[in-house]
Amino acid sequence: SWASFLAENRLLILFSFVFLAGAALGVLIYALSGPVFAAELSAILKIKPVTGGFKGGISALFSSCFSSIVLLAVLFICGLSACGAPVAAVVPLFFGMGLGLTEAYYCSSGVKGFFVAALLVVPHYLIAATALLFGTMESIRLSVLLSRQLLPGGVMGGLWQDFKLYFLRFFAYAVVAFASGVVDVITRLLLGSILLKQ
Repeated sequence: SWASFLAENRLLILFSFVFLAGAALGVLIYALSGPVFAAELSAILKIKPVTGGFKGGISALFSSCFSSIVLLAVLFICGLSACGAPVAAVVPLFFGMGLGLTEAYYCSSGVKGFFVAALLVVPHYLIAATALLFGTMESIRLSVLLSRQLLPGGVMGGLWQDFKLYFLRFFAYAVVAFASGVVDVITRLLLGSILLKQ
């Protein structure tokens, strides 16, 4: 039933809305920014075709998934702290802002920009967002377990199995984030020459 689904996945739904709110905030920031600020953002947000053969593809791959891997590392560290949950909760918002800014940048250029956003931006962003959303929930889970041990009456220790599961899950999330970079490079190789022409 919907009630049981919502109850079992309430954190996933909550952070999905946080991610979408970040995307909306990114669009709003771009819309309210002046032309000078927009020109500065274009240097960061502009997607370039993959060139330079195998070496260029590897470089594009690592630059594509770098931000996702860094945010996963932040989430991993936050989970190891009893006070890390508030910081972890902000990560989907921050990542969503990146998506919103990029979408707004391309959609502001017309119909072709909509195709660029739909085919070259959204697919790999959603894959990376999946890894970050689950990483956020896992980070908060372990952080809460650690904080409970510091409360009066809390029992110290006994989290070794939880930590092993935590490490394995974050390894899987890193693989998904890396896969988002692969999708980004493949779509740029297939469509970049058409959609990214000046």
